[in-house]
Amino acid sequence: MPSRLVSLFFMFAAAPAHTHAQGLEAFAATGKVQLAQAAGAAGHMPADSYVESRFRPLQAGAGQFYVVGRYRDEGNWYGAGLAFAPSGKRMQVEIVRMQDGVLTRLKQFGREAAGDGRLYAVRLEMAGQMLTAYLNGEKITSVADKALPQAGGSGVIASGAAFEASAPASGDAADKPARIALARAPQRLRLQAGEAPLRLQVSALRGGEGARLPFTARAANAALLRVETQGAELILSPLAAGSTTLTLASEQDPNVFNVVAVDIEARAPAAEPVAAAAQALRTAAVPEAGARNVPYDTPLRLRFDHPPLLGAQGAIRVLRKRDNMLADTIRVADEYDVLGYEGQPYRRAVRRQPIAIEGRNVTMHLHSARLQPDEEYYVTIDDGVFAGTLNGLPFRGVAKEQGWTFRTRAAVPRRQRITVDDDGAADFRTVQGALNHVMRQPQGARPVTIAIRDGRYRELLYLRGRNAVALRGQSRDGVVIEAVNSDGINPGSGAGQAADSPAINGGRSLFLVEDADLLTLDTLTLRNSALRASPAGGQAEALFFSSEGRLAVKNASLYSEQDTVQVKGYAWFYRTLIAGNVDYVWGNNHAALFEDSELRTVGDSGNPAGGGYVLQARTVGQQDKGFVFLNSRLTRGRGPTGNLVPDGATWLARSAGYETSWDHVAFINCKMDAHIAPAGWAGKGVGRQPAPNPAQGSATAGWREYGSTDLDGKPLDLGARRHVRLLTADEAAAQFGSRAAVFAGYGGGSGWNPQP
Repeated sequence: MPSRLVSLFFMFAAAPAHTHAQGLEAFAATGKVQLAQAAGAAGHMPADSYVESRFRPLQAGAGQFYVVGRYRDEGNWYGAGLAFAPSGKRMQVEIVRMQDGVLTRLKQFGREAAGDGRLYAVRLEMAGQMLTAYLNGEKITSVADKALPQAGGSGVIASGAAFEASAPASGDAADKPARIALARAPQRLRLQAGEAPLRLQVSALRGGEGARLPFTARAANAALLRVETQGAELILSPLAAGSTTLTLASEQDPNVFNVVAVDIEARAPAAEPVAAAAQALRTAAVPEAGARNVPYDTPLRLRFDHPPLLGAQGAIRVLRKRDNMLADTIRVADEYDVLGYEGQPYRRAVRRQPIAIEGRNVTMHLHSARLQPDEEYYVTIDDGVFAGTLNGLPFRGVAKEQGWTFRTRAAVPRRQRITVDDDGAADFRTVQGALNHVMRQPQGARPVTIAIRDGRYRELLYLRGRNAVALRGQSRDGVVIEAVNSDGINPGSGAGQAADSPAINGGRSLFLVEDADLLTLDTLTLRNSALRASPAGGQAEALFFSSEGRLAVKNASLYSEQDTVQVKGYAWFYRTLIAGNVDYVWGNNHAALFEDSELRTVGDSGNPAGGGYVLQARTVGQQDKGFVFLNSRLTRGRGPTGNLVPDGATWLARSAGYETSWDHVAFINCKMDAHIAPAGWAGKGVGRQPAPNPAQGSATAGWREYGSTDLDGKPLDLGARRHVRLLTADEAAAQFGSRAAVFAGYGGGSGWNPQP
């Protein structure tokens, strides 16, 4: 929402109040934007440019810091920066517009704040109407806006708290920032004192060139952490318990750096084993001690006498028995995974929680593709990871001598049907394990079906570079693939990352699909359990089909609260339930048909009285069909916190307001419950919503509707509809009379006609 700022802004003090980091000066309250000397006159900067600064808060608490561009006067400018929460634990990366003295937040992106006084580098890039925010060289978010002139000065501005910052630097928008970060890893590490050195790749690349950037690596406390470098590899040896930071910095540019938090725990190995404890483990562990022919993607399970508690530190380790080589380490916090198989050119890097406790049962998910076929492994668990009892004995961890060993099965051969079962005889225990197996096959390999038996599969999924894959469940409600993921956990829509990609960019969806054609999801459920009301909530797709190919979803259920389904390319949803609240169908697509399906708007956990929007179209081509809903039902249901959407509270669609994408949406012969607003479409004049593109629907473009009824089949009164073309029967039949008509544009006009 727009907000008016009154006497909040700060500028550089005439002299620093105390000793500061090199090149930084303190801020004091003046109520003015501090302009860069090189661009003090409005219009001095080129239209396409960037402005950036290093800064840090000098005190805990709420506050905002922005770099400013296209500055005309105190009441008109663009900004990008950080807004810190009062707790100091969360922050928002923001792109803002100040227009006529009113501040509007155009884009916000949640992140965890370090709270340790570290430096941040923020850049605002302005290229035409596109505004982009970078944090420490990482592209965070973009938005198109044309409200202000494309010229003006640059500077910095802050509010609410004291900061220190470097003088703003500016340049050509074509000069992309360099980036230093851990490759495909988070910027917080958890280690244990005395454990084997950890080897990590560092991504240090010059902006826009791909050439390597010389860097230094230094621990703030060398008594806790020894740091060595070998080319682009970092070797970290944890020496003693405590917390420190690891700074990666360019040798050439002080604005190019990254600070990694490192928490080092004291080592707490399992207590000395006793015969009774070993016997208790044999009856409580899966795989069973001594098991053979175990799928090599197996999770580890323990069944306690009563629901156990998860400790605050410690690790679970799996080691190869023949040489004691470490195969995997699972830590209780700050965990991440790289989905896909070892050697895959692009993999999906995500933060995750690998340990799940449900009642008496504990499941520990290993990292992707860590175990090898036909190998024997043993498991150890540190004392303190779990608090509970096994067969009446206090659990003090698992030592090697207790004999939790298992041998994996031989490699699964290539064949057209492979099986997944979470507890029965099968090729794989996890869906991702099966996908890894399939992705090893070439793109042109024969079609393959992954048959998934009933069970709950708590995992994030990734498929890339393999066509003609079908995931087929045993039953729709019996096969549940579920996880909690959201914009606050893994920001952005996400993409696969090369081995030298910085940080983590795997995205907020449950299932990410890239570079794939003819993917089928049949008779199963995908559920992203993130809550919009939680601090890490917000956007949280169940499925992101990020491919120009074809997708078929049949007899399935997809659940989330916001952005449940995001699609590109061509997608067909048949007899499928999609549940959500805010823009729960959307995407930069060509054509998506929702046929004989249910669109269920559920109560919003973050706004109990809200009804949200069914979809937001960003169709890429003017001639594309966009989003088509045919013979489907728009219903409502209780949300995760039990609330029901009120009458008239839900809009069919709203627009992103972009001139570069099209709002092509059609509801044809659909039944709608009373939660749909009488005006139907949230165009200009509905709150702050922009006009769609095109602003008024026609027979072949924009927002269109035909044959809408209530759930009993009674025609609705559409007299209050705005921005929409109410089609005739002939117009509806000409555009949407068959699947082939909707997908006629696929393959340059060759078309697609999917079948049940």
